[in-house]
Amino acid sequence: MTATDISARPRRRKNTRPVWDDEPTRFGKITKAAFLICYAAAVVIPLWAIVATSFASEDALNRAGGNLLLLPTELSVQAYQEIFSGGALTESLLLTLLLTAGGTALSMVLTIGAAYGLSRPGSLLHRPLLMLVLFTFLFAPGMYPQFLVVQKLGLFDNYMSLILPMALNAFNLIVLRAFFMNSVPTELIDAAKMDGATEFRILFRIVLPMSKAILAVIALFYAVMYWNIYFQAVLYIPGQDTQPIQVVLQRMLMSTQGLPGAAGEVSQYQTQAPDSALKMAVVVCTILPIVIMYPFIQRHFTKAVITGAVKG
Repeated sequence: MTATDISARPRRRKNTRPVWDDEPTRFGKITKAAFLICYAAAVVIPLWAIVATSFASEDALNRAGGNLLLLPTELSVQAYQEIFSGGALTESLLLTLLLTAGGTALSMVLTIGAAYGLSRPGSLLHRPLLMLVLFTFLFAPGMYPQFLVVQKLGLFDNYMSLILPMALNAFNLIVLRAFFMNSVPTELIDAAKMDGATEFRILFRIVLPMSKAILAVIALFYAVMYWNIYFQAVLYIPGQDTQPIQVVLQRMLMSTQGLPGAAGEVSQYQTQAPDSALKMAVVVCTILPIVIMYPFIQRHFTKAVITGAVKG
């Protein structure tokens, strides 16, 4: 190989950086900004239309032909007064709140207990129980077997059927177990045992205070699941007069589309407020609690879920 061949080779630049670390061009910045603005508008404008329509008066909705409004000329809170006036809509909203609070509390107790027990290598039947949890995680039962189990246990047309079948989620259990195993120092637990601490004392005084981030995220997962419960309510409690708010919203939307039987189902929710404003007010009530809760827990997502899932 001659010196000419060596000099003809392209020289490698020093301090080369990956493409994604390079400074974006002016065109790239403008394109990203335009894309983000369009994406934000696609999310914000429909939500704003829902909120604005829920506060619109009957005259403003009539002038708009019953469509959604972006800037209502006349405002009214009649729809929200009807929701919180103590009628069927209020009972439905309170039922959903009770199901969410009670179901989340029960699910957290079961998940924390199971995850802590499975995170300790020397616990009783550690390996068989873990394999059983993983089996249910990979092969979930179908709708018909779940319905038969609920029926045979005497939970049909009982509100507990909306909580007990979903009280323990395998995914949340595996994530929380991985967090306990990788983020809580084993030396700290061993030191507590040498000082005479019991397992319950270790759990409540050491493990749980160090796991506030993952516990907040898991609680949010369960709360969203119970708050948005719909299909289980349709299957398991068809004879109950008070239904979760998601079922009420679906029936109200069906009544607008003129589907058979929808008018009779939604008759108990008819009020003096305009139909469009009342429907949008119910939509606001269904999404507002989660929207309020999410910003306080969002900062824990990266630390909690990524640590528990990747390291585990």
